[in-house]
Amino acid sequence: MALKYKEIMLAYSNAVAEKSPFYHQLGQHMAEDKELKEILSPFISDRQFIPLFMTAVLTTLYHTEDELRNYYLNFSDHPLEMDLEGYKVFKSFVTTHLDEIMILARNGDLKKNIVERSALLIPIFHYIMEQSDKENFNVIELGTKAGLLLNFDWYGYTFNKDHKVGLTDDINIKMKIKGYPYDTLRPLTHPRLKYGLSSDVVRLEEEEAFHWMMSLFYPEEVKRRNNMKKAHDILLAHPVELLEGSELELLEQTLMIMPDDEPVVIFHIHHTKNWSDEKKVALLELIQRFSSTKEIYHIHHQLFGQDIFIDYTHHNVIKREKLANLELDKMKIEWLLGQPLKL
Repeated sequence: MALKYKEIMLAYSNAVAEKSPFYHQLGQHMAEDKELKEILSPFISDRQFIPLFMTAVLTTLYHTEDELRNYYLNFSDHPLEMDLEGYKVFKSFVTTHLDEIMILARNGDLKKNIVERSALLIPIFHYIMEQSDKENFNVIELGTKAGLLLNFDWYGYTFNKDHKVGLTDDINIKMKIKGYPYDTLRPLTHPRLKYGLSSDVVRLEEEEAFHWMMSLFYPEEVKRRNNMKKAHDILLAHPVELLEGSELELLEQTLMIMPDDEPVVIFHIHHTKNWSDEKKVALLELIQRFSSTKEIYHIHHQLFGQDIFIDYTHHNVIKREKLANLELDKMKIEWLLGQPLKL
């Protein structure tokens, strides 16, 4: 059954109403626009097209001087309301730059790099360093995309309003943490080697790629966008190795070059949800195989539900613990170490 333009636009508008009143208003106008319907309907094969289209419009606006900027919080601290007059400005911009917008919408994806997720790694890496007797360690992230989480050690954090960790003058990620002695957290030793593995790497040193990542956030997500800008600057100062291809094949190749006398930390946050059971099993078997010679800490999310787990593997012995739960919208970590496992 063909998807109907107006129904999809209204469904999108209602879905984003709470988080983005701006896109809610824009969606309402677009739903009633018969001319835009004729233009966009042939491209709407699923519900992902509308957020891709909105992202593509904003990406194009980032490198195009236009009065439409007056309506976006991305460019104005006091944006104009997206009323009928504002919608005329929006529609004029879209029709003028339609070819560029549609190329971006058809080739882009919706995976965000949310820098604030890195706060979760601070108590986890603190725990790992307490468990290991080694000074140096190396890090691999699966599904890294742009690699921003790999620079967790160059960011600053404030836990529970008053406990600061790291370089808070450069970027200050504020997070609540429950059930953890947060006052014991301290700046972490920098990993010696860092690798990010992804089937689709984003190179943020390229301007258009950076603008796309910025445009994935709602215009109202000012704090996340500001943190992305700061993390981008830090990435340029402290680049990480990003490898593109089959993630399991890359993981095997990367583990082969890791020194046997230093722990390896493999992590993935919000990445494996849509993996098949067979692929998840293959990942665990691959890590288990390398544990015959290496000390590996595997921090995983969405292999077994929504909680964060850690597997310690060495000499083919595995110890699995539940560590935490992250509520990103509430900027809250709940520490779960010691709770019984229910897989």
